[in-house]
Amino acid sequence: MVKKKVFLFALFLAALFGLLTYQSIKGEDRLIDFPLYPLRLIQKGTTALVRGAENLIHKYILIVGKEEENLTLKRKIDGFDQEINQYIEVSLENQRLRDILKLKTERPDYVASAEVFARDPTNWFQALWIDKGVNDGIARDMVAVTPAGPVGRVHQVFDEGASLLLITDVNSSVAVRLQSSRSEGILEGTGERKCYLKYIAKDIDVAIGEPVITSGLDGIYPEGLLIGHVSDIDREGGEIFQQVSVVPAQDLSEVEELAILKR
Repeated sequence: MVKKKVFLFALFLAALFGLLTYQSIKGEDRLIDFPLYPLRLIQKGTTALVRGAENLIHKYILIVGKEEENLTLKRKIDGFDQEINQYIEVSLENQRLRDILKLKTERPDYVASAEVFARDPTNWFQALWIDKGVNDGIARDMVAVTPAGPVGRVHQVFDEGASLLLITDVNSSVAVRLQSSRSEGILEGTGERKCYLKYIAKDIDVAIGEPVITSGLDGIYPEGLLIGHVSDIDREGGEIFQQVSVVPAQDLSEVEELAILKR
């Protein structure tokens, strides 16, 4: 038992001697750090872990914040786009209405201006519906025009609305003349986006792009309105007359506002 105590005491002295030797070589602070070294490792590991977690949290918060900021900016941009689009639409509408209202001062036969609110959903008729009717002085066979040219005539009329038969409808016919040669004919619809100019003799010189104007001889369309331009000529297709195609001056698929003229 005594030998064991002596052995342990000698071992302690050896360990103490070793520590003192290590301390003398490395400096005084190492004597204190040596027993705490494992704790230092744990502390450093914990500190690194905590700092990593903090960095991760900060980055996550930063990313989330940026995403929210980006979404907010995107919503603002979308809002600006909508406002710009509305401004453009209002500006274009104002320009069209100003052009329509010019007809009021230029034409003594002006009755009213109207907006298109519907188109015929079938392919049987080329028709538009407008928001003016009997209550606004609209009557059957009055003519609808834009600053570019005739659109059609009033076909059905109700108290607060009316339908227009377009010049491209197969049931439409307009008395016209070629502006250059003054040759007269009848402009009939094809049910598509063009018309046929009928009863133009083969010896009449017709040119592509030649203006076609209303003659007023049908008692419906006023005289002198530009109704379209010659787009195609076939001098051999008919026995007596040329086959002449005409594209309306006003693109009827783009009509939104128009003016009504009395007969």
